[in-house]
Amino acid sequence: MNILVLDVYPDVDYRISKDQNGGYGTANNYGRTIFTKFLKLIVSKSIDFPPLFSVQVIGELKNSDHEVKFAKEIPKNLENFDFVIVISSIVCHETEIKTIEILKSQNKIIFAIGPFATSNPDNYINAGAKVIIGEPEMFFHKFSLTFDEINKLPNKINNFKTIDINELSDPGWETIFENYTPKFKFLGNNPSVNINASRGCPYSCFYYCVYPLQQGRKLRLKNPDKLLNEMINLKKKLGVKNFIFRDPVFSINKKHTIEILNKIVESKIKVNICIETHLKNIDDELAKLLKKAGVKLIYVGIESAVEEVRNNSNRQSEENDLQIQKINFLEGIGIKVKAMYILGLPTDNKRTFSETLEYAKKVNSSYAQFSVFTPYPGTPAFLEYKDKIKVKRYEDFTQWQLVFDHPNFTKDEIDQILSDAYQKYYLNPKWLFKYLKKKILS
Repeated sequence: MNILVLDVYPDVDYRISKDQNGGYGTANNYGRTIFTKFLKLIVSKSIDFPPLFSVQVIGELKNSDHEVKFAKEIPKNLENFDFVIVISSIVCHETEIKTIEILKSQNKIIFAIGPFATSNPDNYINAGAKVIIGEPEMFFHKFSLTFDEINKLPNKINNFKTIDINELSDPGWETIFENYTPKFKFLGNNPSVNINASRGCPYSCFYYCVYPLQQGRKLRLKNPDKLLNEMINLKKKLGVKNFIFRDPVFSINKKHTIEILNKIVESKIKVNICIETHLKNIDDELAKLLKKAGVKLIYVGIESAVEEVRNNSNRQSEENDLQIQKINFLEGIGIKVKAMYILGLPTDNKRTFSETLEYAKKVNSSYAQFSVFTPYPGTPAFLEYKDKIKVKRYEDFTQWQLVFDHPNFTKDEIDQILSDAYQKYYLNPKWLFKYLKKKILS
């Protein structure tokens, strides 16, 4: 069959990623000030890669001898495709629905895939799509349905076999590279791909985190040899040097992590790696091994400096002083850290966020991200806040604006505080001195 994988986006002036935030996506709309507009421009020019689950689906279909094309808009030769797979997200939701309606008007069979369609299928079904519930690569593994069998599928498809992730095909990056070269310039100018070593996350912050909604809370580990072979093949065939690990928590299983890192070191493959993890899973020895394997950048969630605010959101963290100690060690051995903070957690107020901002300046990591607490549909948090939601479009769930009636903040206050946070952090003399020092010495 000839199959089109379609990844559509609204026309905006900020970067949108459907891969991040557990596949719901984020939209880096930092604010309207001159400084935050500058940050938006930098990020939009520096990062662009498709959702990993969609690339995995392409790999499954290609491995089943189907012809697959990837596009970001409806092609003129739409009649050449037997069916279309639309990649879902919250940050492009209304755009995706309009696209499905157009496709349906041209009598196409449409599948909607991804975590957001899994948790919120109704709009996609009403627009004319069949929604694959769960991990779509499991459905398309060894895909051999006939056209008539596809037509007879229910609108909500959720009773298919779960495959061991080590039995899945390699992701179909060759098809992606036919259209454009993914980039992540914070690791370098070489081609970049997202990859994973595990799926699932058992941590308690599932209260507001969407990662478990499709991947589940059970941890599933990829065989280190399979992972290394993926990396070697991608570097050899496509010139990929930069790898962004999209595991919810990369080092959640320390034994597995060490085995992967040792495999990379022993292979002598020269790569640049970005991971996201929890500081409580890192000690000095593991940090040194991460560095040796090629890890250049680590994302860590700190959320709030105030323990009561963290506890109220089911966020378990290291003590503040220990977090600073660990980040200083990582940066001291040459691994940059992006510390992530959340404004507007349920019990957050102007005083507590001010403490968080001052703490962030004290941490003084290479990068800091300040986003806004967002109760996402499908999470326990949303059940608490659904009657307080103030926005009418899912595309407003960017993670950088207030979408509900908060007891301590208005939307305008959040916008102003967020803009101030970025400006005060990155124009802080301590951060500027550190940045200029690294530039001079590099």
